[in-house]
Amino acid sequence: MKLNKFVSIGIALVLGTSASVLSGSRAFGAEKVVLTFGPIRQTVNISDLEDFAKDGTTTPTLKQIIGFSKMDPKTLQGLMGLQIGLKPANLARVVYSTPGEKITDEIGQAIRTQRRTEGGKAMRAALILAAGDDGKVSLLEILKKYPLPEVYVDVATIAATVGKIQGLAGNLSTLLQDSKGDTTNKTPTK
Repeated sequence: MKLNKFVSIGIALVLGTSASVLSGSRAFGAEKVVLTFGPIRQTVNISDLEDFAKDGTTTPTLKQIIGFSKMDPKTLQGLMGLQIGLKPANLARVVYSTPGEKITDEIGQAIRTQRRTEGGKAMRAALILAAGDDGKVSLLEILKKYPLPEVYVDVATIAATVGKIQGLAGNLSTLLQDSKGDTTNKTPTK
């Protein structure tokens, strides 16, 4: 029980510190998104994606990548702005549990770093930071809070990735129970 309380306090401290440090400056979040579709790579500013999510405004680059992907622009716009309510402390506990790490590692294959390494870790940070502002997470917020200047997104897997994020939110109570078991069943090593 004491270990569980210690973990909860630790998570709250990390979230509080991260939110206060990172909310004051955009320099810590992604400013550019590199959209990939097979061998095609196009760089888009976060501000262009915000405009697209808000009112459907597309740049020539967005039009090109949407055309290659054959996705319906309205569907993509809806996926970008779809918000899911997640409490930051619960989310942190879940994404650092064994099942949560597996899910975020999978999501980190589609929304990833340039070198395709540590995508799960970056995704966990982005999810927690996105939820830290208002207790809601959207794909656009995750991209904005990604802890690197550039984030790579595989456009072909956007719908499946949003589905995985929704699944994470939908299974939060089950995963939360599992994560409590993870912290209470571990024995400290000497």
